[in-house]
Amino acid sequence: MQIRISEMLDNASELIEENIEVRYTNDNDRIKRIVFSEIKYMRRKHRKTGRGRNKIMQPVTAQRIETVKDKEKDMGKKILKVMQWVLGIILGVAAALLVWNFICKKAEQSKIENAYGKTVEVNGNSMVVDIKGEDNETTIILLPGWGCASPIMEFLPLADMLSEDFKVITIEPFGYGLSDRVGTEREISVIVDELHECTQKLGCDRYYLMAHSLSGLYSLYWANTYPQEVAGFIGIDPSVPKQSDEEPLPISMVTLNRLSAYFQKAANVFGITRLCSIGHPEKAVYADTSYPYSERELEVFRILSMDFAYSGDIMNELNHMEDNLESVRDMKFPESVPVLQFVSGDNCEMMESWEPLHREVITETDKSEVLRLDGGHYLHFEWKEKIVQKVREWIG
Repeated sequence: MQIRISEMLDNASELIEENIEVRYTNDNDRIKRIVFSEIKYMRRKHRKTGRGRNKIMQPVTAQRIETVKDKEKDMGKKILKVMQWVLGIILGVAAALLVWNFICKKAEQSKIENAYGKTVEVNGNSMVVDIKGEDNETTIILLPGWGCASPIMEFLPLADMLSEDFKVITIEPFGYGLSDRVGTEREISVIVDELHECTQKLGCDRYYLMAHSLSGLYSLYWANTYPQEVAGFIGIDPSVPKQSDEEPLPISMVTLNRLSAYFQKAANVFGITRLCSIGHPEKAVYADTSYPYSERELEVFRILSMDFAYSGDIMNELNHMEDNLESVRDMKFPESVPVLQFVSGDNCEMMESWEPLHREVITETDKSEVLRLDGGHYLHFEWKEKIVQKVREWIG
């Protein structure tokens, strides 16, 4: 039967009324879209041909609407199927990388056994240290920042240069590098007692503490607990009390460190770090790129960074970070302990209080200094020569 546009609208109205009666109201918009698309089509054709006022058009029936709905359902099923295939491929690749990475980890584990340093027994567990310049009289003890995959490997360029004038002992706390994982609560008093016992077993009775980042808090606690042993403190952009009072970012530094650690752990577990560093081990480590690490050293550093970083002890230490900060909130270095602080210019720009906080912990005024160096948090990478030269002059 031939119908005009007015008849088409009448049919559409009847269908809408039927839908309302049976409560199929969701189809009304679809019916309207179909009708008006047909009208637009006929008007366009009329303008092109000059005909069409009495053009025969197919009536909009419930059968046609059902056909459109079936086509939409078929398209939805196809899209869902494609998404399932894509998800299956992603999961398959992830599973393959996971298995491959696990096999590689097991195969490479023998490469890091006794790879460097010497072990010192502390509380029945093995703590690894590296000693350079043993014939020199003055001792400097290097302590790492939080999360360092291998303190001995990271500090190697700095330790080598310092060892020309000083006896340099780099300590890997429990949970770091090749030292044992102990599973104890990493409170500041526990960590300092362990590190101090290590130095005692090495025969150190007078020394300078040289600390990066979070170990600055441990050094402050250490100097107040054993002031008669600490000849001085040298900080490489060290953490200080009250630093969390001014957060430069919308989230706390503890939360940021936790997110960063979880992201890196995921990349390590799924083999992404290993895959990206094949043939280029330096891509898996964070180190002083100007230092000529040997292939063996880079490989050991790479394995530790991929497979042993952010251990349970290190993550537990992060959980205690705020409490540890609070425990030294009102502490200052004793008057008998001179302080040399190297602070990051980038951090000073980010936090107005960064340099003042480093001055605030100093009580000895004759020899103590605070030096601001342009650069990031890892000043011992960017300013190694200047730091060593200043330490030589300062210690005398």
